Amino acid sequence: MNDQSNRNSAEASNDTPRVEPTQSASNKGGRRISREVDPHDHEPIRDEVQSMARASGINEDFISELVDTFYSRIQTHETLGPIFNNAIGDEWDSHLPKMKRFWRSITLYTGEYSGRPVPVHQKLEGVEPEHFQQWLKLFNETLSDIAPNEEVARHFSGRAASIAQSLQLAMFGKAT
Repeated sequence: MNDQSNRNSAEASNDTPRVEPTQSASNKGGRRISREVDPHDHEPIRDEVQSMARASGINEDFISELVDTFYSRIQTHETLGPIFNNAIGDEWDSHLPKMKRFWRSITLYTGEYSGRPVPVHQKLEGVEPEHFQQWLKLFNETLSDIAPNEEVARHFSGRAASIAQSLQLAMFGKAT
């Protein structure tokens, strides 16, 4: 065995994988450039997501309008209103900022929401699987009315559908 084979064999048997993450970008000449990236540093990803989101029309103001509009409709909805109003009571003023932090966290990667929505929703009384479809329908109607463009509406609609599916699976063991 030569020195190179010994070195490769020793590296392959090491319990610690040798991963050297890089981030690539094109410079003005069109060549790819790379720099080493700390795998625990999410800021480059966050910056890119936020930049792309803002370019499409997703920003804090839109998220605030979406949450305010949607939950005002929820509160007066014939079926969903009683469920939400029973759970939230007169705490809407503290609940809405939490929902805004949640949506900023999942769409702008702000990291400002650290709640655990599944256990909270599992404790709710009167929730049935079909309520999630009603919730999604109302959410999508709200998006249709206020989203700045179709791309934003699709993005939020997809996230909402994923959330509804996850909650249904956690609460009922199936999604509709």
